[in-house]
Amino acid sequence: MHASVPAWVYPYLGAFLIGLSKAGFATGLGMLTTPLLATAVPARQAIGIVLPLLCFADLLTLSAFWKKWKLDLIRIPFWGALGGVALGMAFVSHISEHLLRVSIGATALVLTCLLIIRNIWYPQRAWHPTLAAALLTGVAAGFSSTISHGAGPIMAIYLLAQKTDKTAFVASNAIFFTVLNLVKVPPYALSGLITPATLLQDLRYLACIPVGVAVGWLANRILPQKAFDWLVYGLLMVTGIQLLLA
Repeated sequence: MHASVPAWVYPYLGAFLIGLSKAGFATGLGMLTTPLLATAVPARQAIGIVLPLLCFADLLTLSAFWKKWKLDLIRIPFWGALGGVALGMAFVSHISEHLLRVSIGATALVLTCLLIIRNIWYPQRAWHPTLAAALLTGVAAGFSSTISHGAGPIMAIYLLAQKTDKTAFVASNAIFFTVLNLVKVPPYALSGLITPATLLQDLRYLACIPVGVAVGWLANRILPQKAFDWLVYGLLMVTGIQLLLA
């Protein structure tokens, strides 16, 4: 990020982007939050700050789509995701700060490519994943979610390939990530990623989430989605490359 932007701005902007993404506008935008914070604060501190904010935003989204999910779509991937969380925590706990920052950057670039694939390629037939494919998708989502909170594109492609209708897509994503993010809280706390200090910081940023939701709601009605999506992809690419080169 540009040196002229004060570092304290990034967490507020990150919380705002979470809300904007949860409102259904530029759904990949929430992926930008962790790389954005990781350019301003240590990577471990960044992922520790973001998780409680995501939990709060997830609960807001879940309340709006209560019982509209399809559990059959996400049940098997969720079990795989639990294994992915365990792998992700082992990874985060045993690597250097520099390597974690690089990993977040690389994840941002890979998932941006997945988002672009999602928007360009749609299968003509509904995909029926095998048990192995569903479990592996879950492992990838859990691992990515643990190290960078960036598993959205993985589950988006998984659900879209099955021709999931819009309401079930949003609701199933919401319950999947609500439960997964809550599962991540204890290991984050035990490993020192979430501390009383990071929670106090979160209290400062919480108000930005509903503001982001409100702006996202308006943006859905005013701005062209495709143009904004490509802007988000560009920002993710630039941020990811910056983290790789840091």
